[in-house]
Amino acid sequence: MIKTLLSVGFLLCVGLSFGQDANKIHPGKQVRIEKQTPVLTAEMQQYAVANGSYIADRPSGDGKESAFDGQISMENAQKVDPKAMGIKIIDRNQFFEIAGTGKVLVVKSTWVLENEMKTKR
Repeated sequence: MIKTLLSVGFLLCVGLSFGQDANKIHPGKQVRIEKQTPVLTAEMQQYAVANGSYIADRPSGDGKESAFDGQISMENAQKVDPKAMGIKIIDRNQFFEIAGTGKVLVVKSTWVLENEMKTKR
């Protein structure tokens, strides 16, 4: 009985030790994948004239206050082209509160625009 308990205890220790060693990061064996942020090209800017933004309902529900990148009028929000609105397209989606409405303007990121352009080809 004691031999069995000692054997189980020993195997448990060996297993834990091996598991901890397996989780360590070994220098030179770590692979890092980095993606470069898509650059806003002339082609992408042209695509954004008709597809650069959209209007959505303002999120509601969980009691948290939404953080916006700014506020915009409905007149400007309907232009669709971020450049015409005076908004620079960046590497993340931007959210603007549309004044006097329960709506939000979503300006698409360079990531989204690039992906949409690739899938429409």
